Amino acid sequence: MCAPQSLPSKKPPLSFTLDTNCLIDVEDARPSAPHVLALLTASTSGGATLALVASSASERQSGDHFLKTMHAFNERRGALGFGDLPLLPSIGRMDVSFFDNCLWGSDEGIARERAIYSALFPTSPYEWAAYAGLRGVSSEDLASPEYLRWRNQMLDAQALWAHDHAGRDIFVTSDGRLKKVADRGNLLGIVVCTPEEAAAMLQY
Repeated sequence: MCAPQSLPSKKPPLSFTLDTNCLIDVEDARPSAPHVLALLTASTSGGATLALVASSASERQSGDHFLKTMHAFNERRGALGFGDLPLLPSIGRMDVSFFDNCLWGSDEGIARERAIYSALFPTSPYEWAAYAGLRGVSSEDLASPEYLRWRNQMLDAQALWAHDHAGRDIFVTSDGRLKKVADRGNLLGIVVCTPEEAAAMLQY
Protein backbone atom coordinates (compact mmCIF):
# COMPACT_ATOMS: atom_id res chain seq x y z
CA MET A 1 0.00 0.00 0.00
CA CYS A 2 1.53 3.32 -1.12
CA ALA A 3 1.98 6.17 1.29
CA PRO A 4 0.05 9.38 0.52
CA GLN A 5 3.29 11.32 0.14
CA SER A 6 4.39 9.04 -2.69
CA LEU A 7 1.39 9.89 -4.84
CA PRO A 8 1.99 12.35 -7.68
CA SER A 9 0.64 15.80 -6.93
CA LYS A 10 -2.28 16.96 -9.01
CA LYS A 11 -2.89 20.62 -9.70
CA PRO A 12 -6.33 21.89 -8.74
CA PRO A 13 -8.54 22.83 -11.68
CA LEU A 14 -8.43 26.41 -12.84
CA SER A 15 -11.16 28.71 -11.59
CA PHE A 16 -12.95 30.79 -14.22
CA THR A 17 -15.31 33.72 -13.72
CA LEU A 18 -17.84 34.26 -16.50
CA ASP A 19 -19.08 37.77 -17.17
CA THR A 20 -22.45 38.85 -18.56
CA ASN A 21 -21.23 38.54 -22.14
CA CYS A 22 -20.81 34.79 -21.66
CA LEU A 23 -24.51 34.46 -20.87
CA ILE A 24 -25.38 36.55 -23.92
CA ASP A 25 -23.05 34.42 -26.07
CA VAL A 26 -25.11 31.34 -25.19
CA GLU A 27 -28.48 33.11 -25.28
CA ASP A 28 -27.87 34.53 -28.77
CA ALA A 29 -25.86 31.55 -30.10
CA ARG A 30 -22.86 33.76 -30.81
CA PRO A 31 -19.57 32.28 -32.11
CA SER A 32 -18.19 32.09 -28.56
CA ALA A 33 -21.15 30.01 -27.33
CA PRO A 34 -19.54 26.54 -27.92
CA HIS A 35 -16.52 27.58 -25.86
CA VAL A 36 -18.67 28.85 -22.99
CA LEU A 37 -20.60 25.58 -23.10
CA ALA A 38 -17.31 23.65 -23.01
CA LEU A 39 -16.44 25.49 -19.80
CA LEU A 40 -19.84 24.58 -18.34
CA THR A 41 -19.33 20.92 -19.27
CA ALA A 42 -15.88 20.93 -17.68
CA SER A 43 -17.30 22.37 -14.47
CA THR A 44 -19.62 19.39 -14.08
CA SER A 45 -16.80 16.90 -14.65
CA GLY A 46 -14.31 18.54 -12.32
CA GLY A 47 -12.09 19.93 -15.06
CA ALA A 48 -12.73 23.52 -13.99
CA THR A 49 -14.55 25.57 -11.40
CA LEU A 50 -16.89 28.27 -12.68
CA ALA A 51 -18.66 31.25 -11.14
CA LEU A 52 -20.72 34.20 -12.29
CA VAL A 53 -20.61 37.76 -11.01
CA ALA A 54 -23.74 38.82 -9.13
CA SER A 55 -23.51 42.29 -10.70
CA SER A 56 -24.57 40.72 -14.01
CA ALA A 57 -28.11 40.98 -12.67
CA SER A 58 -27.76 44.77 -12.77
CA GLU A 59 -26.72 44.90 -16.42
CA ARG A 60 -29.05 46.29 -19.07
CA GLN A 61 -30.99 43.38 -20.53
CA SER A 62 -32.03 42.52 -24.09
CA GLY A 63 -34.89 44.83 -24.97
CA ASP A 64 -33.16 47.77 -23.24
CA HIS A 65 -34.46 47.33 -19.70
CA PHE A 66 -33.17 46.49 -16.23
CA LEU A 67 -34.33 43.61 -14.07
CA LYS A 68 -36.37 44.52 -11.00
CA THR A 69 -35.52 41.47 -8.90
CA MET A 70 -32.66 39.04 -8.40
CA HIS A 71 -35.18 36.25 -8.84
CA ALA A 72 -35.69 37.30 -12.46
CA PHE A 73 -31.95 37.03 -13.09
CA ASN A 74 -31.77 33.62 -11.43
CA GLU A 75 -34.60 32.40 -13.65
CA ARG A 76 -32.79 33.66 -16.74
CA ARG A 77 -29.45 32.10 -15.89
CA GLY A 78 -31.15 28.87 -14.90
CA ALA A 79 -32.90 28.66 -18.26
CA LEU A 80 -29.54 29.14 -20.01
CA GLY A 81 -27.81 26.38 -18.01
CA PHE A 82 -25.88 28.58 -15.55
CA GLY A 83 -28.20 28.05 -12.61
CA ASP A 84 -25.83 25.94 -10.50
CA LEU A 85 -22.92 28.38 -10.62
CA PRO A 86 -22.11 30.43 -7.51
CA LEU A 87 -22.49 34.22 -7.68
CA LEU A 88 -19.56 36.41 -6.69
CA PRO A 89 -20.68 39.56 -4.86
CA SER A 90 -19.39 43.02 -5.66
CA ILE A 91 -19.40 46.14 -3.52
CA GLY A 92 -22.94 47.45 -3.03
CA ARG A 93 -23.79 50.69 -4.82
CA MET A 94 -27.02 52.65 -4.57
CA ASP A 95 -29.30 52.50 -7.64
CA VAL A 96 -27.09 49.81 -9.17
CA SER A 97 -26.78 46.77 -6.88
CA PHE A 98 -29.20 44.19 -5.52
CA PHE A 99 -28.31 44.58 -1.87
CA ASP A 100 -28.93 40.96 -0.90
CA ASN A 101 -26.15 39.93 -3.30
CA CYS A 102 -23.37 42.40 -2.58
CA LEU A 103 -20.84 43.37 0.08
CA TRP A 104 -20.30 46.37 2.28
CA GLY A 105 -17.24 48.16 0.93
CA SER A 106 -14.15 48.45 3.10
CA ASP A 107 -11.65 51.26 2.52
CA GLU A 108 -9.28 48.72 0.97
CA GLY A 109 -12.00 47.21 -1.21
CA ILE A 110 -13.21 50.57 -2.48
CA ALA A 111 -9.64 51.64 -3.25
CA ARG A 112 -9.13 48.46 -5.28
CA GLU A 113 -12.41 48.96 -7.15
CA ARG A 114 -11.43 52.55 -7.92
CA ALA A 115 -8.04 51.37 -9.22
CA ILE A 116 -9.71 48.81 -11.49
CA TYR A 117 -12.18 51.42 -12.76
CA SER A 118 -9.35 53.86 -13.48
CA ALA A 119 -7.38 51.18 -15.32
CA LEU A 120 -10.40 50.50 -17.53
CA PHE A 121 -11.49 54.11 -17.97
CA PRO A 122 -8.52 56.39 -17.24
CA THR A 123 -10.24 59.60 -18.39
CA SER A 124 -13.58 58.92 -16.69
CA PRO A 125 -14.53 60.00 -13.13
CA TYR A 126 -15.15 57.12 -10.75
CA GLU A 127 -18.23 58.59 -9.07
CA TRP A 128 -21.46 59.31 -10.93
CA ALA A 129 -21.83 62.85 -9.56
CA ALA A 130 -18.40 63.81 -10.88
CA TYR A 131 -19.09 62.08 -14.21
CA ALA A 132 -22.41 63.91 -14.53
CA GLY A 133 -20.77 67.25 -13.77
CA LEU A 134 -18.10 66.62 -16.41
CA ARG A 135 -20.76 65.72 -18.96
CA GLY A 136 -23.01 68.63 -18.09
CA VAL A 137 -26.04 66.62 -16.94
CA SER A 138 -27.93 66.47 -13.66
CA SER A 139 -26.80 63.76 -11.27
CA GLU A 140 -30.52 63.17 -10.61
CA ASP A 141 -31.10 62.09 -14.21
CA LEU A 142 -30.73 58.32 -14.02
CA ALA A 143 -32.37 57.84 -17.43
CA SER A 144 -29.80 59.88 -19.35
CA PRO A 145 -27.43 58.29 -21.87
CA GLU A 146 -24.58 59.62 -19.74
CA TYR A 147 -25.78 57.76 -16.65
CA LEU A 148 -26.29 54.55 -18.60
CA ARG A 149 -22.75 54.84 -19.98
CA TRP A 150 -21.26 55.46 -16.52
CA ARG A 151 -23.32 52.63 -15.01
CA ASN A 152 -22.07 50.20 -17.66
CA GLN A 153 -18.49 51.24 -16.92
CA MET A 154 -19.00 50.81 -13.19
CA LEU A 155 -20.49 47.35 -13.70
CA ASP A 156 -17.41 46.33 -15.72
CA ALA A 157 -15.23 47.42 -12.80
CA GLN A 158 -17.51 45.70 -10.28
CA ALA A 159 -17.38 42.42 -12.19
CA LEU A 160 -13.59 42.44 -12.26
CA TRP A 161 -13.45 43.45 -8.60
CA ALA A 162 -15.72 40.55 -7.58
CA HIS A 163 -13.49 38.12 -9.51
CA ASP A 164 -10.32 39.62 -8.04
CA HIS A 165 -11.72 39.72 -4.50
CA ALA A 166 -12.67 36.04 -4.73
CA GLY A 167 -9.07 35.15 -5.69
CA ARG A 168 -10.05 33.36 -8.89
CA ASP A 169 -7.71 32.59 -11.78
CA ILE A 170 -9.24 33.65 -15.10
CA PHE A 171 -11.87 36.27 -15.95
CA VAL A 172 -13.71 35.23 -19.13
CA THR A 173 -15.35 37.70 -21.49
CA SER A 174 -16.02 38.24 -25.18
CA ASP A 175 -15.76 42.01 -24.63
CA GLY A 176 -12.89 42.89 -26.94
CA ARG A 177 -12.27 46.30 -25.40
CA LEU A 178 -11.81 44.86 -21.92
CA LYS A 179 -9.52 42.17 -23.30
CA LYS A 180 -7.32 44.81 -24.98
CA VAL A 181 -6.89 46.69 -21.69
CA ALA A 182 -5.80 43.47 -19.99
CA ASP A 183 -3.45 42.53 -22.83
CA ARG A 184 -1.70 45.91 -22.53
CA GLY A 185 -0.84 44.95 -18.95
CA ASN A 186 -2.88 47.76 -17.43
CA LEU A 187 -5.34 45.67 -15.43
CA LEU A 188 -3.48 45.29 -12.13
CA GLY A 189 -2.53 41.66 -12.59
CA ILE A 190 -6.02 40.42 -13.45
CA VAL A 191 -5.89 37.76 -16.18
CA VAL A 192 -8.61 38.15 -18.82
CA CYS A 193 -9.30 35.57 -21.56
CA THR A 194 -11.82 35.09 -24.30
CA PRO A 195 -14.10 32.03 -24.02
CA GLU A 196 -12.04 30.33 -26.74
CA GLU A 197 -8.77 30.96 -24.89
CA ALA A 198 -10.31 29.78 -21.62
CA ALA A 199 -11.67 26.58 -23.14
CA ALA A 200 -8.20 25.77 -24.49
CA MET A 201 -6.89 25.74 -20.89
CA LEU A 202 -9.30 23.06 -19.68
CA GLN A 203 -8.06 19.92 -17.97
CA TYR A 204 -9.65 16.84 -19.46
